[in-house]
Amino acid sequence: MSLKWVATAGVAAGMALAVGLLPPKPAVAQAKLALVYPFPDFLIYTKLCKQLAAGITKQSGGKLTIDVLPFNSIKMFQQPGAVKAGRVDISCIPVAFFARAVPENEVMSTSNSSPATIRKNGGMAMLDEIHQKNYSTKLLGWTGSGAHFRIYMKNQPKWTKDGLLELKGVKLRDNPIYGAFFRALKGETHNLPATAVYGALEKGVVNASAWATVGLPGLKWDKFLRHAVEPTFYQTDIIWMMNLKRWKGLDGSTQKFLQDAVIAQEAKSRALLLKMAEDEKKLLTKNGMKFHTAPNAKAYLKLAVDSAYARITKRLKDAGKDTAHVAKLRGLFQE
Repeated sequence: MSLKWVATAGVAAGMALAVGLLPPKPAVAQAKLALVYPFPDFLIYTKLCKQLAAGITKQSGGKLTIDVLPFNSIKMFQQPGAVKAGRVDISCIPVAFFARAVPENEVMSTSNSSPATIRKNGGMAMLDEIHQKNYSTKLLGWTGSGAHFRIYMKNQPKWTKDGLLELKGVKLRDNPIYGAFFRALKGETHNLPATAVYGALEKGVVNASAWATVGLPGLKWDKFLRHAVEPTFYQTDIIWMMNLKRWKGLDGSTQKFLQDAVIAQEAKSRALLLKMAEDEKKLLTKNGMKFHTAPNAKAYLKLAVDSAYARITKRLKDAGKDTAHVAKLRGLFQE
């Protein structure tokens, strides 16, 4: 299996889940939507987004057309605002990218549950309501769960007396998803987009980074990062979200078709990413990656979740918003 496997492995399966398992052709009205995405085209997250868009267009008989805009046509961290403002209709994007604007988004990023469970218990509907009320967008679904995160390091990890990761002298690449956790671990962080990390590793600007359990070999970061920290934490939190006004402008049958297609994707992409994560760990191990488990794994995971919820609460308070619902969300999104 080559290091470029992530660009091809599972793609056929992904196309099947995106196209073959959609509902029968609906009687939808003519509509054309534009979609943006944040990550390079070779990553499986992007492939699944684009394949679902193509599948929806095909299954609707071309009546509901989703045009995928070129990579970087809108910068990744500008995409949520572009959807909110109606400059583009849909984004397939991590909710963490706009957690400053919608602090509750981190309940998904830090979840240890599944989209199916959270739909059943009402958590998805609750977060959708928050999106509609506070961000003028429709949360169509959580289409990229199943992969988790771990910290990868150039040097062998060291541990504190409490059995947590010692980050003194470690230069971590930061990201909106796990920044609060890194700071709780007292890490020195550098906020960089994924596209800039290879160069930063090459120059020694950073010597550690977290990444999902799917996609590291495709990025080639494992050329520099030879040690991995366990346990994994959080989840990939890629969603399909749509401009609320544009959503409300669709007729009922078109809304149902689009929503059903996204829900069908949730379960199938989750199964695919879980399998790919398992295969990737085997590949990294075979290629010499060393895996190290924190002595106090339970405390490590608790700190990851607690730090995120502390940030949710602080952001809501700073914005003068109520925080009473945060505990309920945590109960719905944490198993």
